[in-house]
Amino acid sequence: MQFTYDAYEKLICTLHENGYQIRGYHDYCALKKCAILRHDIDYDLRRAVAFSEIEKRCNAKSTYFVLLTSDFYNLASKSSMMVLDKLRKNGHEIGLHFDEVQYLREDNKWNREEMIDNIIREVDLLSKIIDEPVRTVSMHRPSKETLESNLEIPGIINSYSDQFFNDFKYVSDSRMRWRENVNEIINTSFYDRLHILTHPFWYGYKESQINEIICAFIESAKNDRICMLDNNITDLDTIIGI
Repeated sequence: MQFTYDAYEKLICTLHENGYQIRGYHDYCALKKCAILRHDIDYDLRRAVAFSEIEKRCNAKSTYFVLLTSDFYNLASKSSMMVLDKLRKNGHEIGLHFDEVQYLREDNKWNREEMIDNIIREVDLLSKIIDEPVRTVSMHRPSKETLESNLEIPGIINSYSDQFFNDFKYVSDSRMRWRENVNEIINTSFYDRLHILTHPFWYGYKESQINEIICAFIESAKNDRICMLDNNITDLDTIIGI
């Protein structure tokens, strides 16, 4: 599968053609044949908008997991709030993408209770930011302990729980590489329940190599900084000579 918007739209169409009903983490239980679409937003929140538009056009709903502790975007900023509002208006759920690395103890010991408490704290904060309950969490760069822990969080669905890895066929495009042929998996209909993770960061109108995508993102950061400074410093062009 190519990493393009057209290819992602075709993936959704292939799901429909093979009888999969696309549902979220909260409304799939009564269905025998279904697919959950999940997106982790690791670097660029704006890239999520194009995906949400494709899904709206294809009558598909998904869950967008966003980082509260990202160094790349600020969820409370006006521009980020506009993106989150757009995702919700397109019918999608906002979930928490939780980065446990932010809470590493000095002794590096993994603690279940601390992990759950930190997730609940971030869920509460994100709920206040978007002004609606956050009911789902996914893990960012999960440790072996977290992957194997089957964390149960009161009132929150853990997308990394055994339920979504044992009862579902899980496929992912992590690091811009599908470990398995996702279209073949869908077309064979061998699995009744699919759990599909994609990262909008890797997709575009045309396919690019991973190094090209990362370099373009680095270059765009420069332009973003100029725009932000221009909004806060009078006569910026005079100061820096642009």
